[in-house]
Amino acid sequence: MTGLSSLLYTARDALAAQSFGLAITGQNVSNVNTEGYVRRDPLLQARPLGSYGTVEIAGLRRATDQFTERRYFEITGLASAAQERQSHLTGIESLFDDGLGPGVGSSLDAMLSAFSELATNPGDPTARATTLERAAQFAERMGETADRLAKIREELLSKAQNVVTDVNGKASELALLNRRIQMLEAGGNDAADLKDQRTSLLLGLASNIDVHTFTNSKGELVIQASGTTLVEGGNARQLSIGLDSGGSMQLFASGIGGGSPTEITQFLSGGTLAGIRDTRDVEVVDVATRLDQLAYDVANAVNTQHATGYGLDGVTGRALFSVAATPLGAARSLALDAAMVGQPDRIAASDSPTGLAGNSGNALALADLANLSLTSGGTRTFAEGYADIVGDVGNRAAAAGQEAVMREAMSAQVFAMRESQSGVSLDEEMISLTRYQRAYEAAAKVLATVDQLLQELMATVGR
Repeated sequence: MTGLSSLLYTARDALAAQSFGLAITGQNVSNVNTEGYVRRDPLLQARPLGSYGTVEIAGLRRATDQFTERRYFEITGLASAAQERQSHLTGIESLFDDGLGPGVGSSLDAMLSAFSELATNPGDPTARATTLERAAQFAERMGETADRLAKIREELLSKAQNVVTDVNGKASELALLNRRIQMLEAGGNDAADLKDQRTSLLLGLASNIDVHTFTNSKGELVIQASGTTLVEGGNARQLSIGLDSGGSMQLFASGIGGGSPTEITQFLSGGTLAGIRDTRDVEVVDVATRLDQLAYDVANAVNTQHATGYGLDGVTGRALFSVAATPLGAARSLALDAAMVGQPDRIAASDSPTGLAGNSGNALALADLANLSLTSGGTRTFAEGYADIVGDVGNRAAAAGQEAVMREAMSAQVFAMRESQSGVSLDEEMISLTRYQRAYEAAAKVLATVDQLLQELMATVGR
């Protein structure tokens, strides 16, 4: 009896173990298209010697590799940053595309051409009105472009604040999930589904900000972002956005235990937030600075030459433009001088107080400014200076595009590696189903055989 009873226990445990394997495999198959799902592997182990049965269920394992996961979080952040920069630089590039409409370059050319046309007939009211109008249009285009760059900075700041709000929300959710996972596992329960939720949240967090994870000595998940501990176990810190004295974006992490917030901007290296910071405070600032310098150089060169000439009223010393005293903010400040608005007769086409209507000496000098190296530190003409800005913006956009493509390829590569380790393969699951099915059938056969033997034994004893 003892031998047959042992076989019954063996068959019972085998049936339970293979049923568990079938259930886990079925769960994998049903979640093959579930985003964020990580394949489960049933864990079976031999029972200790001296006990009935031969196998027992040890639980299940999520098929993850922590090093691949960390790499995937990292590359996700870098790819998001690159895509963010590319998106905004493409928009900035369109500001300097005169093919989409009259821009700074075409209006600059039109103004310089107007000086040449005025030189052929300095007394013509139409030529004078056209020259004044084109000068006003150049100033207007400069101002519009500079205003749009400033608006982009405002929009990026607002977007950064929204991203930080999302980061804070995800950090709080991750801290809550950590507590729930810890409670479940402390009670001997499985927390695989909650861990899947946590991984999905981490991927969302990694697209917003650079993320690094590890497990501390207590077995708690620690999430670091931009050089600070964002989540540790069930506790989360909050981030905030500020501006320094120069208007550059700052990222702060809340203090521990009510302490003062800590600035962590310099450690920001990935995610949408890094792309926003780099675009707003590096790319846009550089482009705006070069545009300001061009506006300052053109306005002052034109004003200096214009002031040497005489209007039809015989007055000299007038400036054509009003512009900031320094290059900073020159493009946004550029406008026709108040004394010139609606006064084409005051354009100083003459270089002498005599023969004003027919003298075009100063108009010729104004037109000749197009051929002189008066911008970029006296090394480039007006047209060359503007072409340098356009080329620089184009190069930045192209470089951002190339980086985005490279990061996307790296992300796809790591994703494929991650899927090979954690994803569900229907082919492999079908093999597992067959394996567990055959093992279940064999255990059932053992059970049926033992049952038949017991019946025969009882029949023999009962005679």
